[in-house]
Amino acid sequence: MAMGTGAKIAIGCGCLLLLGGVAALGVVGMGVWWAKGKITEATGGLDSIAAKADEIGRWEKQANANPYTRPGDGVIPEARFLKFLETRKRVYAVYERYEADLRALQEKAESAGDKLSPSDLMSAGGKLAQAFSDIRLEQMKALAAEQMSEEEYRDIQVAVYKSAWASDMEKQSGKMPAEAVSESMSQAAAGMEEAMRAGLEAAQKEGVPGSEKLSPEDVKKAQETMAQLGEDAGNALAVPRANVDLFRKYEADIKKYAMHGLAFIGL
Repeated sequence: MAMGTGAKIAIGCGCLLLLGGVAALGVVGMGVWWAKGKITEATGGLDSIAAKADEIGRWEKQANANPYTRPGDGVIPEARFLKFLETRKRVYAVYERYEADLRALQEKAESAGDKLSPSDLMSAGGKLAQAFSDIRLEQMKALAAEQMSEEEYRDIQVAVYKSAWASDMEKQSGKMPAEAVSESMSQAAAGMEEAMRAGLEAAQKEGVPGSEKLSPEDVKKAQETMAQLGEDAGNALAVPRANVDLFRKYEADIKKYAMHGLAFIGL
């Protein structure tokens, strides 16, 4: 991306400190009154944003009071997933109001790189602050209503992304990611053992110094180490079959309420 990740996250947060910092850049040679007016115009008033931040905080506290224990097997209970999906639906209804602006701002930021003017940054910061606060408020209200904490919401969100990836890979290769990686690494380990064994025998016949210190057992251990690495990699990529089945069952809704632009404002 043209704009640095840190800059995007900073703008995405829409925080008052950022706006204050950008204002400081904009007021050089222009006057404090101009910057104050631009911020108020862009955000609809700092008092309004502060009041909304307090309201968001109250809903956050209520949502996060709900206990959550991460499933040991990683399987998403369908009943909890439906609550997650209901939250996404409610957030999407607010997101739609800002989608065009978010896309336009993202495209402008990426095309301009780090050359956005202070005025552009201030205007963008105000719009993003408004979008962030409205979307965040609806998200927290929905989670509170569904009795779901942010931690559970994020865990399900990550599980959905992993399940989508696993589903696509299985459709393309006929294998789940863990199976495909483990199998590939096992084949590589077997090939490595054969090559190392042949190389060791040739080196010992040629009298290569040090080759006599290596044994077939050493080769076998190296092969076993690589095989274990393959197994570990497969376990790291493992996605419960139940999650993939759940993703496919609700795939249309998941895709409908996908809001990739939210990453641009830190949601």
